[in-house]
Amino acid sequence: MPGILALLTVTFATVSTTTLLMLSAPAQPGGASNRTLPPDAAPLARQTLRMMSPEPRSLDAQVNLYDAEATLLPWEPLLTRDEMWQPQPATAERYSASKDGKTWTFYLRRGAKWSDGRPVTANDFVYAFRRMLDPAAANPYASFYYDIRNAEAISKGTLKDTTLLGVRAADEATFVVETERPAPYFPHIASFPLAYPAPRWAIEKHGRRWTEVDKIVSSSPFKMSEWVRGSHMTFVADPNYNGPKRPYLQKVVHPFRDDAVATILPYENNEVDIESVDINELDRIQKHPVLSKELVKAWGRTTWYILFKTTAPPFNDIRVREAFARVLDRDAICRTVLRNTAMPAYSMIPPDFKEYNGAVMKPVQSRDIARAQQLMKDAGFPGGRGFPKQEMWLRAPTPSITMVASAIQSMLREHLNVEVTIRTADRTAYMSQLYDWKMNFGLIRFVADYVDPRNMLDMTWRSQPRGAGRHDWVNRRFDQLVEQAGTELSPVTRTQLYRQAEEILVRDYAAGFVFHPQNLELRKPYVKGYAKNADGTVGSLVYTNLYIGK
Repeated sequence: MPGILALLTVTFATVSTTTLLMLSAPAQPGGASNRTLPPDAAPLARQTLRMMSPEPRSLDAQVNLYDAEATLLPWEPLLTRDEMWQPQPATAERYSASKDGKTWTFYLRRGAKWSDGRPVTANDFVYAFRRMLDPAAANPYASFYYDIRNAEAISKGTLKDTTLLGVRAADEATFVVETERPAPYFPHIASFPLAYPAPRWAIEKHGRRWTEVDKIVSSSPFKMSEWVRGSHMTFVADPNYNGPKRPYLQKVVHPFRDDAVATILPYENNEVDIESVDINELDRIQKHPVLSKELVKAWGRTTWYILFKTTAPPFNDIRVREAFARVLDRDAICRTVLRNTAMPAYSMIPPDFKEYNGAVMKPVQSRDIARAQQLMKDAGFPGGRGFPKQEMWLRAPTPSITMVASAIQSMLREHLNVEVTIRTADRTAYMSQLYDWKMNFGLIRFVADYVDPRNMLDMTWRSQPRGAGRHDWVNRRFDQLVEQAGTELSPVTRTQLYRQAEEILVRDYAAGFVFHPQNLELRKPYVKGYAKNADGTVGSLVYTNLYIGK
């Protein structure tokens, strides 16, 4: 079966009307525990998965995605994703699109229930989407939904009536979304983890505390059973869930631990079943007779880059930005610092996208020390003289990212005579500074929300006002190209437009692109149910597919 995005593109391009049906497994009358375990599974009582996570500030991710950290979210979106990030049935068992690609109708699963037994309805999605776009929520991810009619005006406060948002309930089981323009990628938006319903009665009763363990109302295959502050949180299979994603697992436990102090010791002590691996532990793992066999790699759909404040000195000068980009030894960073678990980045779109064009863009940002030094001289900073000392901001860095930052710091000092100090901040503080454009210079990543270039280019780099966009960089031609590409129904033309836009981004040195990482994990051999790809990498974790083997 073709990917959903491919299916959308072909259908829009070849027929005058479009109806796309996603067929799910029939709703089940029993509870989540009724799914038959595979033959090699351990008994039901042992179906517990343990994974570390930073402690969330709140699980109210629809208001602030970054507050929820990496914990399981106990709400089911309209659609969900398979291991290759293609949209699949979830609360919506099927959907249709109008011939102009501007009206999307989602047909909800009959019998879907909240954890308190109430039915999940289309009105719960209407309330959720209005809440996400309400300017009072100050949602840093509101722009993700700006395709929806009136979403941007409502989010920015120029349109006060949130009921004018282009979402409605045609009936209790039919949720309709109207977009400002054709949006052939909208199933990816509907499968984003935040596209879930919200329980209005619980939120209005408890306010921002509604996701605390004694107040939370959820809708996914899992519900939260405990949140022990400073220790862990636990999710259990919800017997009210009757959808296609009923889990094998009966419990998911997240012991809390900050990424900056991550080690594999809990994994070695059998306290967790899956553990992220930092580069500084790779040597020991690869030499270990047991751990080496449990190491897995997955492409991260991620780009790390150095960011600049482009509207103020010294980075408002393109020559300075290019000099910083040209001094980077990406090969050394990937080979020596990251131990061959990343590839050099010369553009924004990662190599696990079919639209990847980094090899073509390489000459624009590749290492050229002589040119970098001449550019700094031309900009008025010969030999680095007079260049203001800079802070390189890092967001809750792991040890390996701190090493990358130190390498960049050394390259700038050695070749440009530029002094850089490293400043770290937790996620919330960093993102606040980022969106308020208060940092001159930083190292940051963008992890794809879905596998379409619109996410990597339009959503990340199209000009937005302060507080709504990551960056202050503005290029009107870039904006025009990504706007045009977003509505283009021809896949060939669409790719061409995005490549033109990406070339502008790269040639204007809006960022210095550094590397595309692979994610490293240790997984116990008894953790089953995840895909293994032909290149030896593994697919993304889908909790409802996982189980504990014998």
